[in-house]
Amino acid sequence: MLRRMERSAIHLLHKRGKSQREIAAELGRSRTAVARALSERVDRQPAGRRRASRVDPFREQIAEWLKRGLSGVRMMELAREEPEHPYQGCASVWRAAVRRERLVLEHEQAVADVPIRFEGLPGEYLQVDWGEIRHFPFTQQQPVTRYFLACRLKYSRWTWVMFTSEMRQETLFRGLVACFNALGFVPWVLVFDNMKTVTTGRDDQAQPIWHRSLLQLAAEFDFHPEACWPASGNQKGSVESLVKFVKMNFLAGRSFIDDADLRAQCFEWQDSDNTMRPSQATDVTPATRLVEEVAKGYPLPSTATDYGFAEPGHVSSGALVAVLGNSYSVPIEHVGAPVTVRVHRQRIVIWRDAELLAEHARAPDGAHRRIVSPAHFAPLFGRKPRGQVMLYREALLGLGGVAHQYLSELSRRQRARLGTEVLAVYALYERCGAAELLAAMELAQAQGAFGAAYLGALVSAPVPEPPPPAAWLVLPDEVPSQREIDRELSAYEAYVWALEVQHDADHEPELALNGQVR
Repeated sequence: MLRRMERSAIHLLHKRGKSQREIAAELGRSRTAVARALSERVDRQPAGRRRASRVDPFREQIAEWLKRGLSGVRMMELAREEPEHPYQGCASVWRAAVRRERLVLEHEQAVADVPIRFEGLPGEYLQVDWGEIRHFPFTQQQPVTRYFLACRLKYSRWTWVMFTSEMRQETLFRGLVACFNALGFVPWVLVFDNMKTVTTGRDDQAQPIWHRSLLQLAAEFDFHPEACWPASGNQKGSVESLVKFVKMNFLAGRSFIDDADLRAQCFEWQDSDNTMRPSQATDVTPATRLVEEVAKGYPLPSTATDYGFAEPGHVSSGALVAVLGNSYSVPIEHVGAPVTVRVHRQRIVIWRDAELLAEHARAPDGAHRRIVSPAHFAPLFGRKPRGQVMLYREALLGLGGVAHQYLSELSRRQRARLGTEVLAVYALYERCGAAELLAAMELAQAQGAFGAAYLGALVSAPVPEPPPPAAWLVLPDEVPSQREIDRELSAYEAYVWALEVQHDADHEPELALNGQVR
């Protein structure tokens, strides 16, 4: 076997023009060995000889056990219990084989996990993620869990953070709409983690199964949703580090009185971070690059200021639609029909295709309340007059305040005329409105007067008209000067005295007849 220096000498002599026979004679090697050395590299490593090991039959099994998380001791126990060919070698050889297989698997995983970094285009990517702070240390409020929705534009690194007390789907959607309004445009693509409020899992082709409400939101705001691969948090990019950034740079070292103080400090912090602090990735502030993103983003739809996210619904046999733990009425002719429910912040709007069926004030979620509009059941009032009375009374009870106490006492005292009284009170409600009727109920209850006639007298009292505005005094053109007005009082007295003397002279005969002498 030729050493490396002998190979180098053979190549050197060959370059000097010596033949293979001469080189072989000079080095004491065969001509065949010289020819083989010239055909190979000088630094060729000799092929090592490896003896068969008793661990070799178990190498594939060791790799499988490592993926399952078994320890080296347990793997050797299983190998020794193998019925057909048990392992009979020593423990050190087994541990060395396990170590080699573990290094191979770790290298393969490291190669597979190498991230591919890329930059987005202006207006292209908005990355979205949730953060959680347990036992939030408020100074004047009990420690509770708080969550924050973190959004970051990939191109400009503009950030937006919103703290909440829960992570419901509606909270996520309203947070996204608030982020769009803060941006002034809609990004092209929204990148999510595999959160349950966004996807329900993956199909056979490993594609995300999106929630219907999210697809409706994406269609109305014209963005494309994307989801990271499961267990691949690095695909979320800078938004993953944004969650850590919020915890380390905003929350650390600060104290908060309550939720209002938390929101105020968060707004000030992110405004400063977006407008004053240059990004390490771009060397400029996010606000500088945001101008380019605004120019490329999609415009906001008209529903952005008061968005109602869509939920499928069905009209029950009682002409009610179940929405978020409450029931809302629709006209009875739509019983059994599928509907679309728009959930706004303060109201519930129910549609059937393009037809508006009903709009109600939104009740607290999960309150198990029935919100009924009596007009939806009007076709039944001719055959069910008692049902009309009960619906009207239920609507009046829903006014709150003193209405419940007054109507309860009215129902007790006017039991024989309950239908007539309730219909009359409801007519007053339709005529004068809730505020005036509640004020009349409060006055009537204070006087112990329970009846529609008393309420009618109170709400029908004439309202005093405001006094007409004072008319401006119109002065003639020839007005004395201020100097003449301010002259001495003695001048006025002389003038008045002269008039009286003249008057007496003119009427002296008349005064003599009457026996009056001045």
